[in-house]
Amino acid sequence: MARSRQIILVKVLDVGGEETPSILNTIPLGAYKQVTAQLGHFNTSPDGSKDSGSFGVLYGPGFMLQLPMIGPDDPVSQVIVTMTEEDMAWPVLTRICRALSWKMMDPHSGRTFGG
Repeated sequence: MARSRQIILVKVLDVGGEETPSILNTIPLGAYKQVTAQLGHFNTSPDGSKDSGSFGVLYGPGFMLQLPMIGPDDPVSQVIVTMTEEDMAWPVLTRICRALSWKMMDPHSGRTFGG
């Protein structure tokens, strides 16, 4: 049985001179409704049920995103990604990070990559 893998999507402030960005330099990804609208361009959205938008869970190709349960205008500082089909998820997550200037972060090591 395949094990799912988790990463975190963050936006890192470029402080210049650092080879590896620090998680301490993160800034918000945007307001909740802005983040969900941006992710919609990458086939990533709630499941379509009546109350699905209120739970902060979005589904994309081979992955599930968990957003904080906050108001629509509140800032989102990070998004937890659970990859269920890595072969499908990686290309989409890479495109998201490049297009939105986000990074993927390994939650165990704190190392950032992509974008």
